[in-house]
Amino acid sequence: MSISNHVKNGGGMTGTMSTSMVGTTPPVAASKPTVTVIVCTYNRIQWLSKCLRSLEEQDPHPDEIMVVDGPSNDGTREMLELLESKGDIVLVKQPKLDGISSARNLGLAMAKSDIVCYIDDDAIAQPGWLRSILEMYSEEDVGGGGGPVMNMIGELTMGKNAVAPNGEWFDESRGECTDGLAQVMVGCNMSFRRDALAGIGGFDPYFKYHQDETDACLGVLHAGYRILYHEGAVVWHEWCEGSYRKDRIKWYLRLRYMWGRNNSYLVRKHFSDRVGFSEYFGSRMAGFVERRVPRGIIEKHEAKQENDGGGMPAFFIAMGMVSETYGLLKGWRDGGHAR
Repeated sequence: MSISNHVKNGGGMTGTMSTSMVGTTPPVAASKPTVTVIVCTYNRIQWLSKCLRSLEEQDPHPDEIMVVDGPSNDGTREMLELLESKGDIVLVKQPKLDGISSARNLGLAMAKSDIVCYIDDDAIAQPGWLRSILEMYSEEDVGGGGGPVMNMIGELTMGKNAVAPNGEWFDESRGECTDGLAQVMVGCNMSFRRDALAGIGGFDPYFKYHQDETDACLGVLHAGYRILYHEGAVVWHEWCEGSYRKDRIKWYLRLRYMWGRNNSYLVRKHFSDRVGFSEYFGSRMAGFVERRVPRGIIEKHEAKQENDGGGMPAFFIAMGMVSETYGLLKGWRDGGHAR
């Protein structure tokens, strides 16, 4: 199978780097940095094929296209072995599923380029994506760079994001104020200077999924690097069913637990000198009621299914709150060991 076949990507967003982060235009680097694009996948052969074709069509072309497969049984592995034999990709075989952080670290360890880009297997890089990424690395203190995430009809879903010391995310692209907050990137559309990411130990394996990218961004920022945002570095992203989403109820309860655990761990690991447990716990309790009780990400996903049965029953919402509270307490304890 060739990944050079045309895929209909749609019109990409054009633009420039955020002036709030860049200020004046930096000088052009003497030589273009090399770049490895890393895709982590598992049993999504149809979406992965589209993603790889969108990478093949980038101008400039990536120096490496690397796929970490862990371990697929839907024909993905065979497709990737064929592509590797043709020299189209570098295949990294993950022995077992061990979370997104471990998969991304396998790619980081194998990458040979100056810049490592991460894109999800159910995302499509738009024309100009890689060129916009590389434009952000003209100065040595830039440790990371990302761009907008659109849905599959080209509507903005996530833009320029920042995180507060209490773990709350804000999106400047939606008119939310991010002054004084730490700029972070979305996991399906992010890049790092390889030495900067490797210098902080890569992605923390504690995060099996959710908040792994935020943790890595904060680590790079704390190491003294900047993170930039470029309007032209656009990906279109389909929120596809993952291996852990098969059972709606079990996934909902686990997701709530992971929201609490990962966010709490993140805050204590990076911000405990600014936010105490009482303040953090109080803000999270308020957030349970204000943001997560009415409708959550699970309802958005289920609304796309033909057999959608409406919102999550009140009993399971209450169970979700208990699950998230338990995760919050565990994450805070674990975060104390990570500092």
